[in-house]
Amino acid sequence: MIVTGVLKKGYTMHYYIYKPSHKSVSRDNDKENIVKENRWTKMINQLSPRTVAALNHLRRLKPLDGYSAESYLSTSGKNFVRLKRRNVPFRDDDGFLDIVVHNSRVIGIQILTASGSVGRGILLVDEAGKPCNDNTQITVDMTNVLTTTFSSTAASSVRSSTNTAAHTNPPFSNNINNETILHYAAMAFAGLLFLKIIVNVFSSLAFLILPFMYFYACSNCPATDSFDAKKELKRVMRGAHLPKEQQPKGFFEQGLNRIAASIGTELATSLGYEVKVTDYFGVAKLSSVKVPVAGYEYYWIGIINRWQYVGQRELTTKND
Repeated sequence: MIVTGVLKKGYTMHYYIYKPSHKSVSRDNDKENIVKENRWTKMINQLSPRTVAALNHLRRLKPLDGYSAESYLSTSGKNFVRLKRRNVPFRDDDGFLDIVVHNSRVIGIQILTASGSVGRGILLVDEAGKPCNDNTQITVDMTNVLTTTFSSTAASSVRSSTNTAAHTNPPFSNNINNETILHYAAMAFAGLLFLKIIVNVFSSLAFLILPFMYFYACSNCPATDSFDAKKELKRVMRGAHLPKEQQPKGFFEQGLNRIAASIGTELATSLGYEVKVTDYFGVAKLSSVKVPVAGYEYYWIGIINRWQYVGQRELTTKND
């Protein structure tokens, strides 16, 4: 990009401003990642296998916390290792003889037995990845801790976690998201296809079963003269259509209820009643009984050799 400026005596000066392209930015990111990887390789080569295993454990548990470690030589001539979090020492005191993972906890070893089989140190990070600063003393069986060797697999793990922490690989993340979306879309399509197959199967079965159901209902449709209006009215009056919880309990209550229903039916039909039966294609019949004295019209449906009470309607006018 060129920016033009004018001097006092009429001379023109051109300023050339460099604007990096996307390709150059990508190359810079690649170089930065290579430098980080080389730095990690050099650092881990100086650490013990147990410390490398602890670092891998921490980076898997908390990939965005930026855990690292450094090895140094003390004034007494001993090798110590210091744990860092985002390039800041994890603790202000001296380093540790080793950093190990025991029962999913990261422990800084301060004392080792002569054989090196048992160590004692303080808890640095608990099982959930939470840093601990309470100086909890823990005895560790050094033969039962995680160990690893730095190889191409470890380098690949470090490079992957570094890229994840720095967010320098969004295309890979986008590919994962796209694959997930496609996976769920395929599952939804398969579910819809399966549902359509089930609906088609049931539709075919319905077309096959429907004629048999029709002939069965026609052959078992109750006759018109089988409807006894007074008998059905008595059943309604004594509450035979009600749930068992609402029906009378005990022999005497049931007997009194039957007597009251019979007397009520006789009184209601003493001045006459009207019965009307409507046939529906020979499959079912609707029967209605109009009782002017009671002021109600009752309805039954006849199907499969029985008459089932449906409900009642109040007569509001004389024309009803």
